[in-house]
Amino acid sequence: MLTVHGSYVPHGPGGFVFLWAMDPEGEADAAWRSLAAHPAVAPVPVLYPVLRGLPFANTLTCVVWMPRRGTLAPARVTGVALSLPGAAQWLLDLDRAFQGTALRPGRSLQVWSTAAKLLLELLARGRFLPVLRAEAGCLTAAWRLAPPEPAEAARRAALAAALPDVCRAIVPPDRQYRAYRIPTPEELVDGFFTAGADALARDLLAGAPAPAPAALNPAAAQHWLLALVGPPGRDLPPGLPDAGDLLRAVDEWTAPATGLYGPGQLRTGLRLLPPDRTRHGGWEVELVLETPDDPPAILPAAAAWDGLGAEVEIGGRRYAHPEHRLLTDLPAMARLYPPLTRLLGQTAPSALPVSEDEVLALLEEGAALLQEAGFPVLLPANLVRQGELRARLRLRPVGEGPGRFGLSELVQVDWELALGGAPVDLRELERLAREKRALIRHAGQWVRVDPQVLAAALRHLRGSGGRLPLGEVLRLAGGGAAAGGAPSGAGTAVEVESVEAEGWVANLLERLREPARIEPVAPPGGLAGTLRPYQRRGLDWLAFLRRYGAGACLADDMGLGKTVQVIALLLHEREEGLTDRPTLLICPVSLVGNWRRELARFAPSLRVLVHHGSGRAAEDGFVAAALAHDVVITTYSLLPRDEAALAAVPWAGIVADEAQNVKNPDTRHAEVLRRLARGAPGLPPPGYRIALTGTPVENRLGDLWSIFAFLNPGLLGSREDFQRAFAVPIERYRDPEAAARLRRLVQPFLLRRVKTDPAVELDLPEKIETTVYTTLTREQAALYEAVVQETLERAERAEGIERHGAVLAGLTRLKQVCNHPAAVTGDGGRLEGRSGKLDRLTEMLDEVVAGGDQALVFTQFPSFAERLRPYLEERLGCPVLALDGSTPQRERDRRIAAFQAGEAPVFLLSLKAGGVGLNLTAASHVFHFDRWWNPAVEDQAADRAHRIGQARRVLVHRLVTAGTLEERIDRLLEEKRALSAEVVASGEAWLGQLSTEELRRLIVLEKE
Repeated sequence: MLTVHGSYVPHGPGGFVFLWAMDPEGEADAAWRSLAAHPAVAPVPVLYPVLRGLPFANTLTCVVWMPRRGTLAPARVTGVALSLPGAAQWLLDLDRAFQGTALRPGRSLQVWSTAAKLLLELLARGRFLPVLRAEAGCLTAAWRLAPPEPAEAARRAALAAALPDVCRAIVPPDRQYRAYRIPTPEELVDGFFTAGADALARDLLAGAPAPAPAALNPAAAQHWLLALVGPPGRDLPPGLPDAGDLLRAVDEWTAPATGLYGPGQLRTGLRLLPPDRTRHGGWEVELVLETPDDPPAILPAAAAWDGLGAEVEIGGRRYAHPEHRLLTDLPAMARLYPPLTRLLGQTAPSALPVSEDEVLALLEEGAALLQEAGFPVLLPANLVRQGELRARLRLRPVGEGPGRFGLSELVQVDWELALGGAPVDLRELERLAREKRALIRHAGQWVRVDPQVLAAALRHLRGSGGRLPLGEVLRLAGGGAAAGGAPSGAGTAVEVESVEAEGWVANLLERLREPARIEPVAPPGGLAGTLRPYQRRGLDWLAFLRRYGAGACLADDMGLGKTVQVIALLLHEREEGLTDRPTLLICPVSLVGNWRRELARFAPSLRVLVHHGSGRAAEDGFVAAALAHDVVITTYSLLPRDEAALAAVPWAGIVADEAQNVKNPDTRHAEVLRRLARGAPGLPPPGYRIALTGTPVENRLGDLWSIFAFLNPGLLGSREDFQRAFAVPIERYRDPEAAARLRRLVQPFLLRRVKTDPAVELDLPEKIETTVYTTLTREQAALYEAVVQETLERAERAEGIERHGAVLAGLTRLKQVCNHPAAVTGDGGRLEGRSGKLDRLTEMLDEVVAGGDQALVFTQFPSFAERLRPYLEERLGCPVLALDGSTPQRERDRRIAAFQAGEAPVFLLSLKAGGVGLNLTAASHVFHFDRWWNPAVEDQAADRAHRIGQARRVLVHRLVTAGTLEERIDRLLEEKRALSAEVVASGEAWLGQLSTEELRRLIVLEKE
């Protein structure tokens, strides 16, 4: 496919958008990283006007700077030129513009598409205005944008920063390339907005007459208005009578909107006066005059009318009397703030009494509209923003030390409140809440409040009774808010400024803020092994949170030994006499054997009971059996079925391994786990909760909330509050403040170390990752095309959940086609020679076996793996092991041990059954036969080999079929892997939401 690039080209009075093609995709962006020096690239093909429905398109040959032999050289390229009005409309929907063509839009066009959307948004908001410019002795009519607001300026700067340098390489057809100065990105973007505003306004008016401002000379205004609706660059006739008056009148008329008052001119503004500053004892707005100085001097309009004459004096300087200015500006101001219409009939308008509702209208909307239009608004400092109710907390322990109730332990709380920056006691807060007024006078100043917020704060303070649970205290200390259990920033009532504490509460808060101050614990004597330094720090951290009954999420990277750190904690609490109750350990079925072996290896003194399988103890005998052991291992799948038996045991603590299994809070096993963590009536609740996971955020931020709802209920607020305060701002808008608040809340309870962390000092061998591109055979290509057509037809016909399922089913079949035709058809024919990917895998495995190495091969299709195993055994001449979710536990353990012992050089594993919890360090090669859509899941699978105990370099091979959806998804995964702080989508569910056209671009086969 050809990639189409484009850019705005300044030319004549306006400009145009020039389109041309680059092949292969991305070559243009890569070639123009710097305009100073370029490597030589292949010749660039030309795009002829093949796009359908292009507005005002014509062929045009432009000079474009091309990289040749390490330098820039001019080349003539024929492409398509679009007039600006047509280009702006065309850029709004690139997907439709390229539908049905063998072309795709490059990054340059995507940036200009965003610019066009902003330009149309500004037009809809009325940010265009007509002006008259004096240029080279002529008067030219034009439309221009009002000066950008801060948010608008930031968006335009972001566009300039994102603009590929290739956009700057086009020389306008009327310029000599040798003398052409390459524009900066900012100049190019500003030029597009300037010329685009003029072109769009003229296109929309299409010759219709516009009303003339009343103050303009009728004859001159008529020429000006005709020039505004005609072609761009139209000058007014030379020698026009009163042309100078016309220019001054237009400048004066547009000055409020542009902020471009002439030098020394006054601006009309508005000032809000509170009741204690007015003669009638009520709220009042007065007209004022503001000088252009910095800072400006202010003169009330009443004083100007009192000194009616040729001039007025403001701030020691004299100005022409502003009578005309006041009378001209007032109607425009009244349109933006309607109460001012009551002044329009006055000959000397100056001040206006206003009601409280009219004051609120000014504060909430009117002031912003007036200032945007260029009319300054002066407000009392405390009314510029809503007054916040803030608190400083003093915490005192209840009793001598923390009990065993975890985060529900009560702490004495003394509140020090401040409203609008001034202290307020509970009695005063009650009085203000009773008045239910939005504008209140407190501590000698006026404050704007939300009566509902005050009422909510009062209810919360009354309800606390001077005591709060420890979990609430930890939430407040981490940046939460005090009302309603919602995190900070979620429209809460009391914002906590600081927290001070005494006794053990202070000890807890200090160490949560500074984990380095956590007291170390001695490694347990019963541990059959030596903890690495970072593992000892992990034990210290787990023991510290266990002491206070707080939940801990140990999220160390795969292979760093989360298992041994938890085993050390289990030994520590028993050797120190901290408990005589059993610990419940929950894990996936595939990891039961692994936990049993690791416990026997590192802690032979611990009594372990496996509660799984048909022979597990019944409910009446389970409690006694559990109490006779130190650790009880069970599985997530058994939680709903055996909830009654599990809830009847007074657990010392609960450990959830691979806690991403409870990322969906609506599943039954997640609900049961939360109930078990609370404890059954009449029994002491578990003293601590631990979640083990290498991917605490696997799917979206909601995963984190679900895990913490088990670990520390209420810490992140309700699910709805979490969505509003954190998930939406971070995932949708990349809000750094929300992300910082969330980090402060969870950081004390989440410990994550990665292999590359210098503090880990693992000294693991290198892991090298490569992508191996394979091609389709003719049989695969024909089958792929057929499945594409079938998928698109079903997606077009179906709706809702049926369409979602149809899309995902089609994508799954396409991935199976990429693996092998037999994976889709189910035929029993030969496998050899029918799949480019399988042939390449066989070749690479042959090299692995010949070199005496071992390999893991991951696939998400266990049924096809059953056919692969005998095929690979025959082709490679060696035994091949296989493992999937249906393999019985005892047989799983046997096959893992056989692979580790070197009895078979190749191990076929399903991604879900073999991608977590296994130690397969005998392998030095990892093959991903087909692609999972989440890079974190693939990384976990690769870390079965790249973990503690691995002594050799690990090579990870990802097999991707070129020209198919696998290659396009591979690009998306690389982007996600690079953005490690962002949320990544797991599985394929997000693909089911694609539009039919988006789906077409994703899955269509590239014939090349």
